[in-house]
Amino acid sequence: MQEVLQNDEKFSNVDRETVEAINLFAGTDIDIDEKEEVIDMCKAWEDQKNEGRELGREEGRELGREEGREEGREEGRIRQAKVTALKLQKKGHSIEDIAECVDFDEETVKKWLVS
Repeated sequence: MQEVLQNDEKFSNVDRETVEAINLFAGTDIDIDEKEEVIDMCKAWEDQKNEGRELGREEGRELGREEGREEGREEGRIRQAKVTALKLQKKGHSIEDIAECVDFDEETVKKWLVS
């Protein structure tokens, strides 16, 4: 697309009405300066790509933050379960009871208590 816009004069500079039609039919949001009668489509296309990239980056960052929060909550839950398991072991509770209390399987609880 960029190559077509750069190499073909009739596509590189487009009048305002054509850009408005492109925005309408293609669902794009090419900025049109009220003072401009002719739009530099190379720049407009580049601006659109950059906006899309930035939107993608922001969505990726937000997704990463949410995943990080979820991982942090899970790590906190495990840490608290380990502390509780150790306290219950010191009070003489069985592995089975401890596992049920902290809501983890017996094998996992055994590993915590051995290490």
